Amino acid sequence: MRLFAALVASTVLVSAALAEDQIRAISVVCDEDYPPYAMRAPDGSCEGIVPDQWAAWEKATGIRVELRAMPWAEAIAAAEAGAADVLDMAFETPSRRLRFDFSPPYATIQVPVFIHKSVSGIASPSDLAGFSVGVKQGDASVEELRGRGVSDLVLYRGYEDIVDAAARLDLRIFCVDKPPALYYLYKKKIDGEFRIAFTLGQGQFHRAVLKGRAELLSIVEQGFGDVPAAAFGAIERKWMGYDLSKNVDLRVAGAVAAIVVGVVVLLLMNAWALGRRVRAATADLHLKISQLEESEARNRASIAEKEVLLKEIHHRVKNNLQIVTSLIQLKADELKEEDDRLLLVDIRQRILALAQLHELLYQSRDLASIDAGDYLDAIARDTARAYSWPDLRMISEPMTLGIDEALPLGLIANELLINAMKYAYPADARGQIRLVLARDGESAVMRVEDNGVGLPGGVDPAVCDSMGFTIVRGLAQQLLGTLRFGGPPGFWAELRAPRSRTNGS
Repeated sequence: MRLFAALVASTVLVSAALAEDQIRAISVVCDEDYPPYAMRAPDGSCEGIVPDQWAAWEKATGIRVELRAMPWAEAIAAAEAGAADVLDMAFETPSRRLRFDFSPPYATIQVPVFIHKSVSGIASPSDLAGFSVGVKQGDASVEELRGRGVSDLVLYRGYEDIVDAAARLDLRIFCVDKPPALYYLYKKKIDGEFRIAFTLGQGQFHRAVLKGRAELLSIVEQGFGDVPAAAFGAIERKWMGYDLSKNVDLRVAGAVAAIVVGVVVLLLMNAWALGRRVRAATADLHLKISQLEESEARNRASIAEKEVLLKEIHHRVKNNLQIVTSLIQLKADELKEEDDRLLLVDIRQRILALAQLHELLYQSRDLASIDAGDYLDAIARDTARAYSWPDLRMISEPMTLGIDEALPLGLIANELLINAMKYAYPADARGQIRLVLARDGESAVMRVEDNGVGLPGGVDPAVCDSMGFTIVRGLAQQLLGTLRFGGPPGFWAELRAPRSRTNGS
């Protein structure tokens, strides 16, 4: 009995060896638009994890591999027509199991549904009813979405085409496998515009052959079994990179005890402590660069740590300033005298202008500049909310500012808006107020205007000693800018500053 079993096993091994000897080359098709697994290089060739794995397979087996990358729907069609021996990067689905045999899985992929930040209320496939959803032709997600009742699908040739459409806002909802989705969202610089609504599911990459070609599938899998594990590890590190160290403590400082003096002291102490951490991290970075110039991964980890610490400074300062404004608001709510309450509201709005700057710097990619329109819009919305003002219009052109220019400009806008909301219209009356930011040649122009009662007779804002106009004039000098005032009808104030002071962008 044992002899018979040995003879059978020997026969199987000989047959497999003969089949392998007869194969001198195989053709493989895969997706051309799936970073980092397969994508087009600048010279037009295909690069990524899958091409490198097949190169390692070719070296291990001695069998020549003809790898062709193409749009995914065309790759599936080529494999179904027998124009290719192997279909790589295939999810196993019920419809595909009718035509193909699959290898064991070698990668697990999440399949999220992405939505634009302007869209909300999407938490499951049933919520997609009535929405157009972008998907790739031939993708397994097409079958999955239709199976869950989602019928309004917009088909694209590739994932990059989908993200390009999303960048133009031709598309606000799409289903793209997570690795290529994140790659293209970061590449197109729109990662902050989209978020994951939910995960449709996850699939696994397989290598597939047409039904009836089990011997070929066995040869393919045996070849990958002969590739050293170290080779697979090197390919993974080449395209996926290394994990960054996680040494930074992201816990936020505790609550503030006092409303004015105590909070300011705490902020200074936090800033000093965090600044010392930044200096220590910077010194450590220079030391590592001098000692470990050959270790690019460690250098990047140190740089990442420094950036996280800088973000932490802005985050903590913003949080503490918000605590200050909350305490001031609580105090204002206790006051019975309206003049006293409005004084605290004015102070609160000035602190909120500082908090908004740190919030935008925390969200900024380079931690040194912000978009002027976003900053002024945030200040305008906070001020309108504080003074219950229903008709505040914000008009702006794209303009980038550094931190030294952003703060004075935001405080000037805050003072002018407060002045308009308090004095432009009679008590309990409301009218339109406009805040405009624009370019004029080599200058940046900011204008606040209303159609109210105008300034009282004899009041000249160019020399008036009120706190608001004094602050506005001082900050305008800091920006090397000039101020103009006008009215009636209404009242307007205009700041004109050299564009070189606002980076000119």
